[in-house]
Amino acid sequence: MPVSSMRRFAAVVVLATALAGCSRAAPDVVLYPSSGDAARRVLSLEFQRQITLPDNFVLRPDEYAGVATDHRRNLLYVGGRDGAFLALDAETGTVVWERPFAGEISSVPLLLEQEDLLLFGTDNGEFVALDLQTREPRWIYETAGTVRAKPLVEGGLVYFSNSRDQVYALDVATGDWRWQYPTESELPTDFTIYGRAGLSYMPRGDGTSGDGVLFTGFDDGRVVALGAISGAALWSYSVAPPERGDFIDADATPLIIPRDGVLVVSGQSTGVYGLSLDSGEEQWKTPVRGAGTAVAGPGGVMIVASALEGVMALEPGGKIRWHQQADPGVLSTPLVVGDTVFVTHSEIGLLAYDVRSGELLARVDSGSGSLSAPTYDAKTDRFYMITNRGTLLAFRVVGA
Repeated sequence: MPVSSMRRFAAVVVLATALAGCSRAAPDVVLYPSSGDAARRVLSLEFQRQITLPDNFVLRPDEYAGVATDHRRNLLYVGGRDGAFLALDAETGTVVWERPFAGEISSVPLLLEQEDLLLFGTDNGEFVALDLQTREPRWIYETAGTVRAKPLVEGGLVYFSNSRDQVYALDVATGDWRWQYPTESELPTDFTIYGRAGLSYMPRGDGTSGDGVLFTGFDDGRVVALGAISGAALWSYSVAPPERGDFIDADATPLIIPRDGVLVVSGQSTGVYGLSLDSGEEQWKTPVRGAGTAVAGPGGVMIVASALEGVMALEPGGKIRWHQQADPGVLSTPLVVGDTVFVTHSEIGLLAYDVRSGELLARVDSGSGSLSAPTYDAKTDRFYMITNRGTLLAFRVVGA
């Protein structure tokens, strides 16, 4: 459904008043800037679908899940806080099939198309390998912590982490345990509930042996490089402040920049760091309070979002190119699509910025905000987000 005619002046565009099969009115989109030729369309709403039953007794519901696309079956896969895992028609959002699970599903599924397998975690600590032919779990691995970060598959192994600061390596075909870091005896005594860093992988040598390096962060402020086959720590660096205190976490997923030999990580209290990929030695640091995961943009720029300091772009070496303060609220990891940066906002819904200048392009008021992980499907130019009231919004990215 396209946005109505574009003007050079500020406009509030109602994308739709009612969509067939939808349970509520479409969100409002405010287009920016207020005047000038820079204003452009960045999104058009294609459909919306209620995927979680509304709970009117919950004042501030949260929905963290994300969407995976199955082009062969023309399906979208997504879970929700009610434990239901859904397969939706990719064109209309209609539910094709549904399977319940015991715990809330707050993760982004990973589709292994050749294996007909879907991998995702639950809030009750289960890591699930769902067989897409039988629609039953091929195997389930139980852990003692919430599993929300997206898994990673390399060399026949699946790697994932949980809220108890544990990293696991399992055989992706069988779910058999290969290693975990740290061991049970090495676990710290205090844990955070949400905010665990995801995993990043870098091949070693010619990349054919499968013996690469995993990078991740921990709640005590450590950033660690792990051997992908052995799980042994190769190096460790702390981004916690010397005085320690509260909010010392390193809970951003590391960004690998092979060209510069740099790993970009964040400390909640200290800022964004560039570390040596080989040794973990600090190369540069940019103070940013509450910085999240950095993502790569065009021309070597890195985009970072912070609940305290908004959205910013960093040059190679950490110099700030632009900075846009956002309204108070939790911001997702940025998603860069072409020349646009998308960030979900816990109180608003969605914000869109020009990746090169930082100009605010659009604000989508979802009515309940959004904590979900925004996802983009390059094949269809589709962007997906879920509101905190459980409505899936499917947008077409204009000009992607």
